[in-house]
Amino acid sequence: MEELTKFQIFLEEVKMDALKMLPSIAIKIIWVIFLLVIFKPVNKSIIKFFKLLFDKNKVDPLLKSFIISFINVLIYISFFVLIIGGIGVRATSLVTILGTAGLAVGLALQGSLSNLAGGVLILFFKPFSKGDYIITSSGSGTVESIYILYTVISTVENFRITIPNSELANSAVTNVSRSPERMIDAMISVSYDSDLDLVKETLNSILKEHKDILHEKGYVIRLKKQNASSLDFVLRAWVKKENYWNTYYDLMETIVIKFRENNIEIPYNKLDVYQK
Repeated sequence: MEELTKFQIFLEEVKMDALKMLPSIAIKIIWVIFLLVIFKPVNKSIIKFFKLLFDKNKVDPLLKSFIISFINVLIYISFFVLIIGGIGVRATSLVTILGTAGLAVGLALQGSLSNLAGGVLILFFKPFSKGDYIITSSGSGTVESIYILYTVISTVENFRITIPNSELANSAVTNVSRSPERMIDAMISVSYDSDLDLVKETLNSILKEHKDILHEKGYVIRLKKQNASSLDFVLRAWVKKENYWNTYYDLMETIVIKFRENNIEIPYNKLDVYQK
């Protein structure tokens, strides 16, 4: 009977302690819910403010996307700290925990930190800008934006390629758009029976008649290589960079048409069978 009384007293004490803690727990829960509810609109408003600010001051598009990405990360970290503080975890305790796990965190973030450093180097040295067409080991396309850890380019097929900033900062990147003009460099093959002068005259007339070729810069039409089954001519001409692909495709189509008109054979694999 005496033990039952002690147990009842213990339950009463637990109940009283729980009632005392209930308001504090309720406040913490309300605080966390409040932060989660306002997070998205606050984040959106802050990002919108900085975008308008950067647009007003005509900030470089790549720098703009990088800073916006960085601000977005800071907002996430700030809300995380507010939530942790709201549920009663002291900042000193959090620092101690992170300090203890510092080595593991550092190793885990090693690649991310190198990407962050790569993004800073790209923004500082500016090997390319938004809208430039670049060629990299991971693919080629038009630069859309640069973020804290990666850069996004869009291919001619409208695919999006995400490339780590460290890769772009530490490897060769060909910027096709840096110059206002671009050279078409094509290899044209004809059969060994072809008249070389006729081939060159035909190619020359095709280039002269195309409106987008920069004729004042001249062009090159020369026999480059004697292959096993073809004579390979190199054709080089200059165009405005925005006209490159349309002009290239026009030339390829026109060459086939003109070669057929002039009976210039385009070599292809074929098999001749001789019967004894």
